[in-house]
Amino acid sequence: MKKFLSIFIFIVLVLSLSGCTVNWFDRQYDVPWFVIAVPVSIIFLIAHFHIMSGTYICPVCGATFKPKWYQISAYLHFMGKRLIKCPNCKKRSYCERK
Repeated sequence: MKKFLSIFIFIVLVLSLSGCTVNWFDRQYDVPWFVIAVPVSIIFLIAHFHIMSGTYICPVCGATFKPKWYQISAYLHFMGKRLIKCPNCKKRSYCERK
């Protein structure tokens, strides 16, 4: 269900860019939707794979784990650590990426 929801949101965002007018130095340009949607999609995919490539270490119990994508992208992060719930000890703490 969560995968379907994320794909649905992504499609709605892409289709909302169907007609774009770009103002550049007091001139207006009509830009096709794919000129904006393709680079934005590529940036999001690269960021997704970069974030998902690492494992995290719990500071409480020392367990290493790989959280779900929605846990990593939606939770708080600060100075290379993310506030994630550890599946081993079930405590929320700032886990460091390994």
